[in-house]
Amino acid sequence: MAASLRRGYPIKIYIKLPIRNSDINVGSLYIYDSRRKRVPRAPRVTSFLSFSTGFTTCCSILKMQKKQKEPIHSVQVFGRKKSATAVAYCKRGRGNLRVNGRPLELVEPRVLQYKLQEPILLLGKEKFSGVDIRVRVSGGGHVAQIYAIRQAISKALVAYYQKYVDEASKKEVKDILIQYDRTLLVADPRRCEPKKFGGPGARARYQKSYR
Repeated sequence: MAASLRRGYPIKIYIKLPIRNSDINVGSLYIYDSRRKRVPRAPRVTSFLSFSTGFTTCCSILKMQKKQKEPIHSVQVFGRKKSATAVAYCKRGRGNLRVNGRPLELVEPRVLQYKLQEPILLLGKEKFSGVDIRVRVSGGGHVAQIYAIRQAISKALVAYYQKYVDEASKKEVKDILIQYDRTLLVADPRRCEPKKFGGPGARARYQKSYR
């Protein structure tokens, strides 16, 4: 790869790739001008590869190292209440719980904080210490969002334990949640019945006289 310095000399970039046994150590880039003088000065090196070949080799090495990284353990679940929907993304972590980018303790309304933290209070913080849960909630009102969030958090933990821990731990967590409140794991199908004509509400009728 040719370029030019302020002096006007065309330059080429070379790369040194020392390979020792199975341990691959990528060296630094060196810049040389057309007179084979390195810019800036550095100790003399013996063998170089052209930049294009070296760059391709570096990319291949980085791809290999990226593939060898440990896979991310994660699950994604939904929690719903009326028209509110909460999407929870759970992965291995340090026990961080955030809702729309905010800590769980700052979610409004504050009156329903106890209801929001029921999964943590029931199972204990140690069950959540090994995971990070990120929740995005939209739609519905404030109360419906609280119920959607708590359901999403509960379902996320159960799904993570089922997929990456063991069946016994998953069953223990699920039984505790179901025994306390079934809606922590199962969506509530109830909806507000619409008003009809002839009355002030869905079922009530206007008063009438027969005589």
